[in-house]
Amino acid sequence: MNYILVPFKNFKNAKSRLRKDLSNSETERIAKLMLEDVLSEVSKSRLADRKFLLTKDSSAMSIGVKYGIEIIEEKIQVDESTSVDNACDYLKSIGASAVLRLPGDIPNVEAKDIDLLINEGKHDGTSIIVPSDSGTGTNAFYKCPPDVISSSFGENSFQKHINSFITKNIKFKVMEIENISVDIDSLEDIDKIKRTSKQSKTSEYLKTF
Repeated sequence: MNYILVPFKNFKNAKSRLRKDLSNSETERIAKLMLEDVLSEVSKSRLADRKFLLTKDSSAMSIGVKYGIEIIEEKIQVDESTSVDNACDYLKSIGASAVLRLPGDIPNVEAKDIDLLINEGKHDGTSIIVPSDSGTGTNAFYKCPPDVISSSFGENSFQKHINSFITKNIKFKVMEIENISVDIDSLEDIDKIKRTSKQSKTSEYLKTF
């Protein structure tokens, strides 16, 4: 059983780097639109058996419910790695053989990108990492099984995950998927989204800047 997990902290503290250049209201607006875009496409996935949003933010939960996404409500948030690993343990206990962790800030993602990734993982029975556009972050992580290695999200997470697989001598793959690799953390990222031909709530809003 293949489950999707979208972890989301909260809108109040989302995108701290953007807040250096944009107002809090603008930043939160962009964060909400990105989450909507991601959850909308997650809801259209044909290969995911169940789809979950992990958060303790009530506004985020409302967006998840809008798109038919199951909610895992967090009581305590330490960091994303801890949140994802705890959630993966839970999802494994209720039937997940693999969990695809997707971030909530990749507005260009499409359901076909998600299903391409899941299909590849199912076919090979292996974990897959999709790096960020910068090549340093981990934008998607197909964990097969869900507890295959501990998560190391944050600075240089891509290399940290690779090192963990190599150290434990566990098979894995790296896939580059453009629509998944582009996230929004800076004004430069906003420019990338504005130039894209991909239609999304986020891109339409950003083109008004």
